[in-house]
Amino acid sequence: MNDINQTAKLVCYAFLNMIPKEQITDDIILKIIKEKIESAPEFKDADFANLFEVIRSECEIGKGKITVMSDDIDPWLSEEKSNINFELWNRYKLFMSQNDPSFPVNELDDFTDKILDKCVNPKDNNSWDRRGMVVGHVQSGKTSNYVGLINKATDSGYKVIIVIAGTISSLRRQTQERIDAGFIGRSSSAFIRENENRLIGVGKLKVETDIYSLTSSYYKSGDEGDFSQSVANRLNIPIGKNPVVFVIKKNKSILENLIDWFSKNENIKIIDGTPKLFDVPVLIIDDEADAASVNTAKDIDDIKTINKLIRTLLTIFNQNTFIGYTATPYANLFISQDHNEELTTTVKNKIYKIGEDLFPRDFIINIKAPTNYIGAAKIFGFENPNGTDNEPLDIFRAIDDFDPPFFRTINKHNKADLPEYLPKSLEKAIKSFILTCAIRRVRGQEKKHNSMLIHVALLVKWIDRVAYLVNDKMREYKNAIDGNDELLLIDFEHLYKSDFLPTTENVLENLDYTDIRIKVHSWEDVKKELKKAASKIEVRSVHGTRSTTNLEYHKIEEIDYSRYDNGFSVIAVGGSRLSRGITLEGLSISYYLRTTKMYDSLMQMGRWFGYRPGYVDLCRLYTTEQIFEWFNHITMATEEMRDDFDEMTAALQKPKDFKLKVRNHSGLMTITSLAKLYHSDKIEISFSGTNPQTYQLLKTKTAIENNFKLFKELLNIGNKKTQIIKHKELDLIPRYILIKDFDKEKIASFLDNYKIDLPKIKNAQLGEYILKQSEIKEWSVAIVSNTDSDIFIDEKGKSKKGERSKNKKLKTYTLSIGSQEITLGCSVRNQQLNRNSEYYHISKNQIDDTIDRQIDLTKTEIKLNSEIKLERSKEKKGLLLIYALDERGTPNVKNDIPIIGYSLHFPTIQNEKKVSYTATINNGFDEETQEDDDLINEDE
Repeated sequence: MNDINQTAKLVCYAFLNMIPKEQITDDIILKIIKEKIESAPEFKDADFANLFEVIRSECEIGKGKITVMSDDIDPWLSEEKSNINFELWNRYKLFMSQNDPSFPVNELDDFTDKILDKCVNPKDNNSWDRRGMVVGHVQSGKTSNYVGLINKATDSGYKVIIVIAGTISSLRRQTQERIDAGFIGRSSSAFIRENENRLIGVGKLKVETDIYSLTSSYYKSGDEGDFSQSVANRLNIPIGKNPVVFVIKKNKSILENLIDWFSKNENIKIIDGTPKLFDVPVLIIDDEADAASVNTAKDIDDIKTINKLIRTLLTIFNQNTFIGYTATPYANLFISQDHNEELTTTVKNKIYKIGEDLFPRDFIINIKAPTNYIGAAKIFGFENPNGTDNEPLDIFRAIDDFDPPFFRTINKHNKADLPEYLPKSLEKAIKSFILTCAIRRVRGQEKKHNSMLIHVALLVKWIDRVAYLVNDKMREYKNAIDGNDELLLIDFEHLYKSDFLPTTENVLENLDYTDIRIKVHSWEDVKKELKKAASKIEVRSVHGTRSTTNLEYHKIEEIDYSRYDNGFSVIAVGGSRLSRGITLEGLSISYYLRTTKMYDSLMQMGRWFGYRPGYVDLCRLYTTEQIFEWFNHITMATEEMRDDFDEMTAALQKPKDFKLKVRNHSGLMTITSLAKLYHSDKIEISFSGTNPQTYQLLKTKTAIENNFKLFKELLNIGNKKTQIIKHKELDLIPRYILIKDFDKEKIASFLDNYKIDLPKIKNAQLGEYILKQSEIKEWSVAIVSNTDSDIFIDEKGKSKKGERSKNKKLKTYTLSIGSQEITLGCSVRNQQLNRNSEYYHISKNQIDDTIDRQIDLTKTEIKLNSEIKLERSKEKKGLLLIYALDERGTPNVKNDIPIIGYSLHFPTIQNEKKVSYTATINNGFDEETQEDDDLINEDE
């Protein structure tokens, strides 16, 4: 979009933002364009048709939603609002709208109101202590959310804001810059170092309130802008008058210095031998609250350093609100609520009380991302609550050629054997990045930032060598493109036509929102932009070493996008710093290797999640099958926990209730190293109200034969009554075989012996759980059959919906059920055939259908899964659905027998008897992590 259209769009949104989003129609958009744009002389050269299409597509984006679970908190904000001058919030709102007219400011207004209402009213003169947590999504706009909250909290009367911004200096500085632009309104670095009032961001919009920061974004050789007592004393800003903000690292010395500095305040009082600061309302935001803040020690008196210091900092203030922000709340929900009130600690020769732990006892807020957020559900495929299927976006590229030159695990035995060349898959990923930059230029995005992430190791020597090799390869490609090298250009053309074109078509077909910027381009148009695109690309090595001595590659300076007005294109090669929260602007290509033992921290690799306007079709994730599978399992467990949260919120349950639910969630079996948070390798597991199912099936001959044999044995039921249910009266093949009042011991035996390799499903625990439950009144088994005479088998694996015409006859099989011989049809499920041949992967991770899930219930024709679940709980019935899947279209499988899968449906059980699961505890994770020296120069 050109500058004239961008300005016109800004004007349109100034009027559209006055209207509730759900009320905006095409006619309203057209009316605003006609009255406010077409009639204005300055917009005579605007492209009115394009302006309308862009605004309409942005208005179609579904809103995010917020769910609030809280203890008994009295609302205060609505009554108090008329007494508050929200000048800082209004300034931030206007700034965000001007910066991006489509930014959902009204939605943010609503969200931050709900969060602020759960904080304590800072006008309350009593002592108070409030603990909460906000759960978002990886790379989903979390910082914008809490900057908005900080503005409103300050308007309301909070006097001190402390943002604890991760464990890495560069992340702290990045957060400081966002706070400078969105809250303070001036460069903290210029103000603190040069006493210069350099206005930036919101500062260009005047307000009466002056905000002071005692930390800055300044850095030279380290993180000189983090909190320093000498700087704070020199500035001499009184605490409790003007708002004061601190953006600090999660770091022992920084936290100790801050605690010590507050204890020297002239208004401090000594209460019970410890310092206390009265009537200075403080809001503490813990960014990445699941990292370093959680105490994992077994004994509540044995407290880890960072956790202890944050709790100590809170106790200094008699009026404090603490909010943790995270996308992965598992660890926070394991925090003990037991507390020894007598515990103290010594900081700089002063004794302090250690407050209670950081469990969000007062409120938990779950933020659902809007429809244009590209997260796990989009990448893996999903089923909406209303039963509508969404196909996965085709951005995953499996890699298995990296060892050598890279090792699957880098340890003390091989860490000195640095790579001499790059694997072909990484060369392909680099070419994909060059193509992406070129295509974005064709789309008019030449001034946008572009980033590629390469994470192959945690060791600095390895990061350095890989960056050197990548830069060497990038130079080779640049020279070849400049010289019109025919072979390389043919290679690029093949990659574009075989990979990029089909992926763009896949995305256009499967996105559940409209993005008119995504288009199919001719190769000639893309080819013309290759030279300019490649010439802008730089390679940066991102690690903890600050000196280039003993390094092969010397471009290690901070990635600072703000210095590039015309866009920065960068290949970032790194380790911990790239996987622990740093935002890579315009990230499109990720090449990610990491040991599979670290699966419980894989959510951190989700840098490739986020908003990708106009280029989601160009994004690629190059990683191993194992990493991708573990990520799939973990994100499914996470989504189930979010669903549990929403259900419990609707039932008016509290954070302590949700804690109990999560501690017993079967999904935790996919995150086994979290067992250390139980202080035991025994986990008590619940399947109440859950739906374990086989979305990943073994394809080995022995597994298929074993499971089919078990299936037949399960149906050896003698003369037990069976119901044959047909789709149509004249059908020769039934739709279901339903057997009610089924022997639960036979179901348990089937599950115990069924061969599966799916971390979330431990069949021994499932079988034991079924046998233990006396509240389930009845178990039923339903065999789901296919009645279509002609079917579609996707032998290519990536056939578009429009190309899926029926190409095969239905495959049938015969079963002996009691004394009957019954012919049934094999079910067909879309497979993800771009994956390896070890598993039969069902797209969308869903083997069953909404209609199947209610086959045993008295009430039928239920459309929503949530209602089916509720009805099942009312009727107290359990259901085992069995699917015999057609093996055709499955690579390397020719057994001429169906592949058996199942889906279990448990009712919600009030007085359930849980089962034990013995978890594998990874002490210190693995060798590679223990060898991590990426953070070697960070202060302890």
